[in-house]
Amino acid sequence: MKNLIKLTFIMILATVLFAACSKDNNPTEPEGIKNSDINVLILKDGGTEDSVYAVLSKENFNVTVGELYYNFDGRFIDSYNLIIFLNGVNHNNNISNDVQNSLKNYVRDGGILLTTEWMTYSINNSNYYQILKDILPVTYTGDYDYGTETYTKEVNHPITEGLPASFSISNEEWSYSLTAVYNNSLSSNPTVLFSGNSSGAALTIGQLNNGKTIHWNMAGAYEGNTIWTPEVRQILINIAKYSGM
Repeated sequence: MKNLIKLTFIMILATVLFAACSKDNNPTEPEGIKNSDINVLILKDGGTEDSVYAVLSKENFNVTVGELYYNFDGRFIDSYNLIIFLNGVNHNNNISNDVQNSLKNYVRDGGILLTTEWMTYSINNSNYYQILKDILPVTYTGDYDYGTETYTKEVNHPITEGLPASFSISNEEWSYSLTAVYNNSLSSNPTVLFSGNSSGAALTIGQLNNGKTIHWNMAGAYEGNTIWTPEVRQILINIAKYSGM
């Protein structure tokens, strides 16, 4: 009987050890979404796309540099978690209503659209983007500026994670529009993630059905490409990560 008990114990122990080794060698537990699983489309403005691609590709996101934004026809739009709409360098161009509606529907269906400074400026001053205007969480307040600005974190959010409560961007090539929350937007519950001491609602997010619109009122490489401080880089990385959540 003692030998039988001993043998049974040894067999149970062997089974447990084998299972543990098998789990280590062949993990079956689900893992979080990897950066390489997140598909990002960059719509070019003729300058900023190079640095945006460099920042995101270094973090292993699956990044596609598409057409110049004003040549984009909306094809394959649903293949992407995040669309980054750059229009700083060549800002004086519009896009068709059909493409604007495609982007609007993309967000409604769960996508995330990130827009940048010149969109709100062009909505206000050139009457461009009148369909996209209604889904943005901010509106242009009539001015823009250059140089040093201090960002203040307004809420805890995945996009603000890992960033200090406040930081300065001291760069003569940093340019931005002045924006405020747009409460009449279809993009509900607009939330300012970072405010700028000069620019107001510097980085703002809103909800449109299943998707999100994010507006970042920085002008990209409009004044130059040396804008990528560690904090600015981290904001962009966090936005891309957030699109995969």
